[in-house]
Amino acid sequence: MDDKDATDMAGLAPTPSEPGPKPSPKPNPDADPDATRARIKAAGMKLFSERGIDAASVRAIVREAGARNGASLHYYFGSKEGLIRELAADAARRSDRARNGLLDAMEAGGGPRRAADIVGLMVAVETAPAQGGALDGLPVGFGHMRFVDAMQGAHRALFLDAVGGRWTTSFDRCMAHLRGMLGHLPDDEARRRLAFFVVFFSAGLAAREAAFVADPSGGGLWGRPGARESFVASLCGGLEAPG
Repeated sequence: MDDKDATDMAGLAPTPSEPGPKPSPKPNPDADPDATRARIKAAGMKLFSERGIDAASVRAIVREAGARNGASLHYYFGSKEGLIRELAADAARRSDRARNGLLDAMEAGGGPRRAADIVGLMVAVETAPAQGGALDGLPVGFGHMRFVDAMQGAHRALFLDAVGGRWTTSFDRCMAHLRGMLGHLPDDEARRRLAFFVVFFSAGLAAREAAFVADPSGGGLWGRPGARESFVASLCGGLEAPG
């Protein structure tokens, strides 16, 4: 047993001339933690949207965020999955609040009267200008449709678990309205069409977002006048076609 062990066993503090080891401080990735956290979220959304959930590495996200400490993502979010969960919850919360507000106003006015009212509302929410928070500056809409589409396609269980049923009330309201407008269809067919609608809605808006990222004008399809209205009409046509 050396002298240090004996001192430790006796419960004696080290003398000033022999200072004991100091605990390692937690890393402080940035002098402005809120700004760093926001940049990491924006970088994660960008790279997950561009490369896919699995291909976007922690190192690439930290580099894209311009964080000074390589451990920044783990410091703020615990893991890559932690960041994904927070982004998924953010996306669901933003959409849910916006849809509920528009639905309240529509219902107060006696609507909806047709499927296009609901489908148009849902499309409008996801193509509105970004409003505050970590996602400022993204090229189009809330900037999350490619991320949401990727999550629902390859990581649906994680997405649903992250959302946890907390931010789905407006979606459920929209689906209930649309289901009520499909009374001309057998139940099984109506359910299938609603399921296809959700797939086409998400994939279409993800494609729209990608088009505006590649070309600020929206390109030859989405940049043309009336493109959004044509998209709504196409979705409604699939829903309402005769059985």
